[in-house]
This record gives sequence, C-alpha cells and structure tokens, in this order.
Amino acid sequence: MFTYVGGRTVEKGTYWNLSSGDRIDVNGSAVLAGSSEERYVKLPKAGVVIAGPLAGLLFSVVAPFLFLVIMLALLPRTVHASGSLLNEEAQTCLSCHGTPGMTMTFGDKSTVSLHVDEQHFKSSVHSTMGCTGCHSDVSMDTHPAAKYATKQQFLLHLASACRTCHADEQVMANPLHKRAITRANAPPCSDCHGSHSIRNVPTQKEKFSSTQYCLTCHSHELSKTINGESISLTIDEGGLRSSVHKNHGCSDCHTKYSMDSHPQPSFESIRELSIAASDACMRCHFDKATQHKGSIHARLLSDGNRKAPVCADCHGSHKVGPKALADTMGGVPCKKCHQDIFAAYQGSVHGLAKSNGQSGHAPLCSSCHYAHDVKPAMASRSPKDVCMGCHPDIATAHQKWLPNTEAHFDAVACTACHVPGDYKRSIYLRLTDGSSGMLLSDTVVRKILETGQKVKDITPEKLWSLYQNLNKGQSVKMSGMVSLKDHRQAHYLAPKEKAVRQCEWCHSANAEFFKSVSMTVAKSDGRESSIDVDSASLGSVYAMVPLNQFYVLGGTRIRAMDYLGAAMVLGGLAVPIGHGTLRLLTARLRRSRQQQGKGGRGHA
Repeated sequence: MFTYVGGRTVEKGTYWNLSSGDRIDVNGSAVLAGSSEERYVKLPKAGVVIAGPLAGLLFSVVAPFLFLVIMLALLPRTVHASGSLLNEEAQTCLSCHGTPGMTMTFGDKSTVSLHVDEQHFKSSVHSTMGCTGCHSDVSMDTHPAAKYATKQQFLLHLASACRTCHADEQVMANPLHKRAITRANAPPCSDCHGSHSIRNVPTQKEKFSSTQYCLTCHSHELSKTINGESISLTIDEGGLRSSVHKNHGCSDCHTKYSMDSHPQPSFESIRELSIAASDACMRCHFDKATQHKGSIHARLLSDGNRKAPVCADCHGSHKVGPKALADTMGGVPCKKCHQDIFAAYQGSVHGLAKSNGQSGHAPLCSSCHYAHDVKPAMASRSPKDVCMGCHPDIATAHQKWLPNTEAHFDAVACTACHVPGDYKRSIYLRLTDGSSGMLLSDTVVRKILETGQKVKDITPEKLWSLYQNLNKGQSVKMSGMVSLKDHRQAHYLAPKEKAVRQCEWCHSANAEFFKSVSMTVAKSDGRESSIDVDSASLGSVYAMVPLNQFYVLGGTRIRAMDYLGAAMVLGGLAVPIGHGTLRLLTARLRRSRQQQGKGGRGHA
C-alpha cells in the first residue's frame, strides 16, 4: 500500500481519496486531483483480497464485546431511574395504597378509590416527585390529615396542589384550560388529566388521534348556554365509535378546531348553532346537499322558519347510523316531526306490510316523498306517478272493470278511492301555466281577484273573469281533480278489497264530493294555497270553456246545456213537424191550384 498526494502524476491502478472516499481508476498515467493536502492511497489487488476477509472476521469477534460494553454502560442509569420510581416514601405508601379496593367515604356518603396501581404510577410524569410532592399535608404522623364533606371538595383541594408547579400564566395560556378554569363550576384537574397516571402532554398530542384528544374533555359532562338555552357538549364515545363516521377525526367536520386551536364562535341561539354545524356535511355529501336545496325543508328554512329540519335533525350528529336504518319503522326520521301522519301510515296497507315483514319492498316515507329532495304535498294532484312506480300494471287491471279508465286516472286521485271511510272529498281546480305546468302564484291570482287576502267564494262570474284575465298574453289552463279534503288522510291507504267502488258517489246530481270546491295556487314556499269556489260554478255556463276537460256525467250537469240541448232537439223536431203540418193545411189549396192549372191548359 502506497500513499500519494494531489497534483502528482501516477501510473495505472486504483486510488482512494482518504478525505472524500472517492475512488479513481487510472488506466494509463494521470494527475491526481486536488492540492498537496489531498491524500490518496493505492491498494494492490492482492491486498484487497486479503483485507476483506480479515475485516469481516475482526467485526464478528469485536461486535459482541462492543454490544456488551454499551449495555453495561446504560444499565446503571436504567436501574437508577427504576429505583427512583419506587423510592422509600413511595414504597411505604404503596404498601397500603397498592391494595385494590381501598376507598374513602365522605360526609355526603360519596366515595373515592384510594388504590394506586404501581405500574401506572411508575409511568407517570410525576413519578420522581414521590407522594408528598402533591399530598404535602399528609405525613406518617398525621394520616389521614383532614376530613372532607364531599368528594368534590376533596378533589378540588388536591387540584390546588397542581398550581404549586404549574403557574397560572402557564395554565391560562392554553385556551382549553382558560375556558375550563374560568367557569363557575370549574372541574378539578384530575377530571381530564387523571391523578396517579398522568402522561406528558406533548406525548399525548403525538400519540392520540384528534378524536381521542377531544374526548379527553367531551366524554365528561359538558354543556354550553346560549341566551338561556343549554345544549350538551358531552359525546358518547360508544355511539361515536359505532357511527358510520367512526373512521373520521373530529377535525374532519369541525375544521376550525384542532389540538392547538379551540375557537369560541357566537350564535344567537342553540338552533342557529345546529344549522351552522350541518354545513359541514356538504363537504362530503355535496350531491345530497344539492338535492336538499330544492326541497320544501330548505325553502322553509330560507323563508325564515328556523324549525325546518337540517342534516343533523334527521341523521343525528355524532351517532350517525347507516343508510339502511332510515328504511326501518324504528329508524325512519320523518316521524320526529310528522307523528300524526306516521301513525296513519302504520295502520295502512303499506305500514302493516312493513311492520309484519310481509314485504321487504313495502314503501316507507322516502319511497314516495324521497329522502332529500322532499317536495310539498299537494292535495290537488294525484300521486298516480308515484303509485305506478311500484304498481306498473295497475292501469291495465282497472281497464277490466272501470269504463273510460284513462279519464278516471287523469281526474280522480288514487287516494280518493283507495282511502275508504267517511273522509271528506273535494273538487280542486288547478290553475297552471300552459307551458311549464307549474301552479300559478297565489299573489298573482289574488291580485286579479282584487280582494287581497280576504277572498271569499269565487262566484261563477268571477271564475270566468279570472280565466279571461289570466289568459291575456299567456296560456293558463284550469283542470279539475277529485281528491281528499285533507292531504294527510292520504296515508290511510287500505287493501284493494276495501277500495271505494260506488260510482254514484261522483255520478249523481247530489254527489257529496261536488259540494266542496277549491281553487289551488302556489304560495311562495311552494306549498298549496286554497281559495273557496262556489260549488254552483261547476254547473254554470261560465265553466264551459275553463273546465272543458273536466265533465262528470251526473255530477257537473250544466243547466244551460240542458236547455240548449232541449232547444236543439225541439228545433230539430219542429222543422219536419212544422213542414208536415203546413203541407196538411195547404193540401186543398194546392190541389185546387193544380186542377185550375190543368183546366187552363185543356181550354187552350
């Protein structure tokens, strides 16, 4: 082996830079890089072959001894640290307090455990302090030192020891601590941090997920008061872990909150807080949020009805169940607000099938009304399209016994016949835009009627005048529908065997259904608004043009048409009868003229 310096000309061989470790292969002759301070070594090939195995043998012999030396060097420190956890004072205390089941009873009969787990105490951040570091008023001569009326009084006394080491400035710098400590019923330190197994806080933040960290406080009894209203901030960990969001951390929804940030937003009411919290759902469920924006619920909310449901009202907040839960009788959320309607549904043919398990596909609320895109219920419109979604062959089945089936399906709501009993029916006159098919605005119609919000019965003359005015410059259609008086009663659907089949209920001069007539228009929130119509309008000549598609034999008889028909029949009969009578009366005269005519021609 030979040593060389930078800048020197060398012959063929392999050179190693001792400073950088670089290898240089020289094939002929070359100048080594660097100045004279750079040192190179040339190792013969034979030396490499010999040095490799020798180095490996040396490492295998030396390595075990090196490991043993390191362990022996560290062992004294470990033994010393372990021994510090169980110093003489701690061993003395644990000789009693290490026994499970030790308790202390206070004046109010409440108890607290006095058992200290040795392993937990060893791993505590306070293990080196010994017992009297916190229990400064306890000694072997005076033990126990004091009596306490309640467990809370005892815990608050112990919490005061924490301030000995943790200054107020340090504690109040943490916004979570500041908020908790300044409360009137501030909890003792041990409620969150524990007592004899306290870990280092930075280690907790690194080890815990955001959920575990938040539950340090929110698994306890917490509440918030806004303008006199109180809301619980306690989270049931079991419910949270069983939620469909169990794999999400708290900050995934509460984005402004973290282990280092805990803002205190202000709200006017608890309801406003709930509405604002539901906005978090939109980030993951954008499609459902878009559907909800077109619903009656969202419309009511935007119009100022703060009781209208938002996401958390139906799905919950921290214990969100799976989608399938909402398709059960027990888990359907609609019954929270619509108890009376749900009770009617339970007794219906659909509800009984769902409850008895007779049909796994029996419709529930969302089957007809949808889950997020909930539209306003309209008594003036038949749920025909919804019904035929599950009963596609129902029109064919009706054709076997119901004359003019198509006309019946267009003018009679399914519920009018399939909800038996004494529930009142009504005739609804729908005013719709000729191009879009949407109900006309309540404001527009009432303005034309010129009576504001005090509209009473619409007389036949008013009906015709309204129809004329609405069709100036646009196309407006008026149609009729036989339906239930109260749309909520549509949920009392009975089996088909009990359906109404009395034709005379509609097709008779004194049909009960035709004594109640309403005109339906749309309010600003999309729901129906009704204006009473004089039932005589259905039989008036003024309804001939507006309601030319709604005519019920025997039920909407127009007297003027009867008179006109009678006149047409009598007029038709009068022509031949009058003609025949006239010919009879003039028969002799006509014969006389004929004879005179013949005599005159013979004379000539």
